Amino acid sequence: MKNYFGSDSEINFEFPLDGDCLNKFDGTVNDDGSLTIVARVKASETSDLYINEVKAEYKDGSFECPVRLTGHRNTVSAIDRKSGLEAKVAVYKLKEPTEKYRVSVDDNILWLQDINDHKDSYKSIFENPYLKVFKKAHDLYGAVVHFNIYYEFDSEAMKDFSEKRDYFNLSMMTDKFKDEFRANSDWLRLSFHADKNYPDEPYKETTLERISEDIEKVHREIIRFAGEESLSKVTTLHWGASNIAGVRALRQHGYKGLAGYFEVTPAEKTLVAYHYPLDFVRHVGARDFWKDNDEDVMYGRIDIVLNCFHKDTVLDKLKEISKEKGRFGFLSMLIHEEYFYPDYRGYLPDFEDILLNACKFAVDTGHEGSTMASVMFD
Repeated sequence: MKNYFGSDSEINFEFPLDGDCLNKFDGTVNDDGSLTIVARVKASETSDLYINEVKAEYKDGSFECPVRLTGHRNTVSAIDRKSGLEAKVAVYKLKEPTEKYRVSVDDNILWLQDINDHKDSYKSIFENPYLKVFKKAHDLYGAVVHFNIYYEFDSEAMKDFSEKRDYFNLSMMTDKFKDEFRANSDWLRLSFHADKNYPDEPYKETTLERISEDIEKVHREIIRFAGEESLSKVTTLHWGASNIAGVRALRQHGYKGLAGYFEVTPAEKTLVAYHYPLDFVRHVGARDFWKDNDEDVMYGRIDIVLNCFHKDTVLDKLKEISKEKGRFGFLSMLIHEEYFYPDYRGYLPDFEDILLNACKFAVDTGHEGSTMASVMFD
């Protein structure tokens, strides 16, 4: 397994790490928009170490040197002129990476079924009660909302609901509202999530061919009923668990960015962290963004799962997150569709209030709605 910290070398970067995405909380923003950080490199105390051709100072067990980051991608090099040993990292200064927020929603399929069922009576997709909540968040707080979509709702998923629900898949979705989806694609984005809700962790041990088939089905239908403009270059894979084949398939199908929790459970298991090792997940989870340079995929940290809270407790959690500057520059909030419905086993009657309170908090703390893609990519 790759050592993402590079600590198996005699000379290695402690900060920044390869793929780190840096912002004003990591250093000082200069008048010309560049960012100056202090790079730290672990090497023998007897080294004659230079970082980007500037002699570094040995301090508290590491060599330190200020480094100015200018463009989107920056290479930082360290070399010991005595031994010839060197290390190199590629890091990123993202465009407007702070004071932004986004809302993403997992497990989406039922609102599409409802719109299709009412295609002859609805004049707008926002007559759907669920979408109406997100339109309200957009109108009041400028929320930009990203919906991760299933291909189908089947009999196994129906067991989580007490009322009778019919089978539905995306090929059944009307294209009557395609122009309206396109017109709202600046704030309402769609992407692949999975084929369906069950089984859990469906792509943890996938093949490129298997996941590609599922992605292509969902993409084909999204483009048909909502237009290519609505299809995002970022998604959250169902359960965020995948081997390297799954990540490569997502990248091949246009996903330049993936979102995840990047958390470690009390049982020392990674949570919604794709295929990355435990210790490195902690590093990614402490930052807004990180890029896997080997795979050309950038990851965004989801800061809070809103349906884990009630309207009176969600603000306490958001205030706690706001103290972590490495995460609070770009605030990413997630909720799941199923909690909206009264017949769902985990129904949240204050679903709307939780969402609106969270969006209001984001705006009140100086954030504005944004897609993740507009920040991630140059």
